[in-house]
Amino acid sequence: MRRSLHTDEEIAFLLGEAERGIPIAEICASAHVSLGTFYRWRRRLGGLKPAGVARLDRVEQENAALRAEVERLRAALMARPVSADRTSAAARPAPRHRGAEACVGRFAFVRTAN
Repeated sequence: MRRSLHTDEEIAFLLGEAERGIPIAEICASAHVSLGTFYRWRRRLGGLKPAGVARLDRVEQENAALRAEVERLRAALMARPVSADRTSAAARPAPRHRGAEACVGRFAFVRTAN
């Protein structure tokens, strides 16, 4: 998505002007944005003050860092070799009761292994 030409603090200031009663068309003309952009900003930021917008920005940056860390850890877990004490599903002996392999999948709650 393309970066905005306006900072979040500027957007919060423009939204505050609208709350103070200045016509939205006038605000959009002075900021050189469309009405759709203004209403998208309003939906995204709501009634946040500039300090709240700064906090929201910090939280979004923290979430991005945490997502990157989770992806890094997931990749490390996927690359880890299987230890000798764990056996794969193919190496396990097949169950000996009737219908055991049929008790997995989408309708497992309907099927019974009698």
